[in-house]
Amino acid sequence: AGPAVLPECVLREAAAEMMDYRGTGMSVMEMSHRSPVYDAIIKQTEADFRTLMNIPDNYKVLFLQGGASTQFASVPLNLLPVGGKADYIVTGNFASKAYEEGARFGDMAIAASSKESNYTFIPDYFTTSIGNDDC
Repeated sequence: AGPAVLPECVLREAAAEMMDYRGTGMSVMEMSHRSPVYDAIIKQTEADFRTLMNIPDNYKVLFLQGGASTQFASVPLNLLPVGGKADYIVTGNFASKAYEEGARFGDMAIAASSKESNYTFIPDYFTTSIGNDDC
């Protein structure tokens, strides 16, 4: 997650296509998401993603905005029954944010955390007592 180094060849290709994506006269950022060119991009992206992640045809692939922070709400909203309970193992800033967001949708507990040592280790969750064991 976050910023990362990209290969120089990828940066050169992106720079070359910034003003003219494959002869369209515009960048991808300028084209309609309903255009045939963009449709081909999204279809190829889905096909590549399915291959990379071995996603079967009977599963949907959704491209959503929001990044990781959106998932902090999406996970409990989609997996937690109304009034449900969940335990979190808090191993860093993102896990802490996920716990806080999850607490908006159900009864959350921190089963283990490494906050006291500035998240410098992953708690041994196999020996952790999980508090919400009635699921």
